[in-house]
Amino acid sequence: MGQMLDDPTRLDTLGWEAVKKALNQRVVVTSVRFVPSRVNRVWVVETDVHPVVVKRFLSGKWGTEFESLLQARNLDLKVPYPLASHGDYLVMEHISGDSCDTLVNKMFSVEAADGMGEWLALFHKKMSDEYGQRIRADAILSNFILEGDDVYGIDLEDSRKGDPMDDVGQLGASILGNEPFFTPIKFDLCMRMLKTYESISGAEATESSRAFIAKHLRLSARQKPLFRRTLLNAAKSLEKRWPDIA
Repeated sequence: MGQMLDDPTRLDTLGWEAVKKALNQRVVVTSVRFVPSRVNRVWVVETDVHPVVVKRFLSGKWGTEFESLLQARNLDLKVPYPLASHGDYLVMEHISGDSCDTLVNKMFSVEAADGMGEWLALFHKKMSDEYGQRIRADAILSNFILEGDDVYGIDLEDSRKGDPMDDVGQLGASILGNEPFFTPIKFDLCMRMLKTYESISGAEATESSRAFIAKHLRLSARQKPLFRRTLLNAAKSLEKRWPDIA
């Protein structure tokens, strides 16, 4: 676990110190895999004990993620357990399984849609207190993993106080606004997520989230210029009503 070369895809000394601190013992590293991330740097470190995820926060939000994960885990929510922090590094439990991005967009998994709706509902019910309602934020498909029968939420660094329908709307937009766009099966998966959310939370979401879904489709259009017109037209339509896809 010595000093690595000056390569942003490789763990430096602080990263290795974080791994040793997390596992609290001398370990044998069998492999290190760099995982592309939009903002931060992430590695999956395989050891002779168990695999861990090492995340270096270029965003400066390691404290928010650590506290959110610890609070959520203490409330029996399905999230990775935070093992240790060191500098701007956070070491977490590795959740094996399949990304809901692939499961929804390639396999049209109803289990993933139902699981994400349940996860969000439980998060919103349990992560509220006298100081207000906490939302997870960044509620996109790639931030959910299906392991066995359970969906886990990952990447909670943007968690904050807010309106739960913003989470639900962002997830709905992530389901509908990725290829294949706005197909009947995608609307079905979105509705399954919404109905599951309603059944667990006890709150109406199908109509309440519609404006938020439109909002996040408009935001997504800024990031996907090739599909800008498609996304904006869908947002405009959803601002009026749900389409009749029967």
